Amino acid sequence: MDKKIIDLFKKVIDPETSTSIYDLNLVYGYTLDNDSIDIYMNFQNSTPSCFYCKIVAWNIIEKISNDLIETFKNSGFKKIRILEAINPNIFYKVYP
Repeated sequence: MDKKIIDLFKKVIDPETSTSIYDLNLVYGYTLDNDSIDIYMNFQNSTPSCFYCKIVAWNIIEKISNDLIETFKNSGFKKIRILEAINPNIFYKVYP
């Protein structure tokens, strides 16, 4: 992974653990195309099976996704997609 991209991932902090999403190994990978980036996240392996726990997890995923969009947008990316690594048909967020 490119150091600049890794540094951006390290700026995004998991609100539950106060650890970067990069250090938590939530970032599975990414693909770049000029000023566009697809970010593949590994949320499914860390999502609990309990229904009520999932509600909390979804809020955390939403917060992390919003922070990713903001971090990469502020670094000059014009198009940002956050996808599930295990099933890339699942989009968490798309900007714009």
